[in-house]
Amino acid sequence: MNAKDFRKMELAEINKKLVEDKKSLSALTYEARLGKLKDTSKLKKLRTGISRMLTIVKEKEILKNG
Repeated sequence: MNAKDFRKMELAEINKKLVEDKKSLSALTYEARLGKLKDTSKLKKLRTGISRMLTIVKEKEILKNG
């Protein structure tokens, strides 16, 4: 997903997706350390997505509180 998609979502939806992605990142990190993960670019994509979501959540909170 890109930033435009996240900006259209509600905060609750973004937070739910954020929790799911953090769990996925944890599992993929574990697999990478064991040497079972073939495509390590998934880690970078997940980290980037998580940081993008956190940025948008912060933006929404600032706009809400004014």
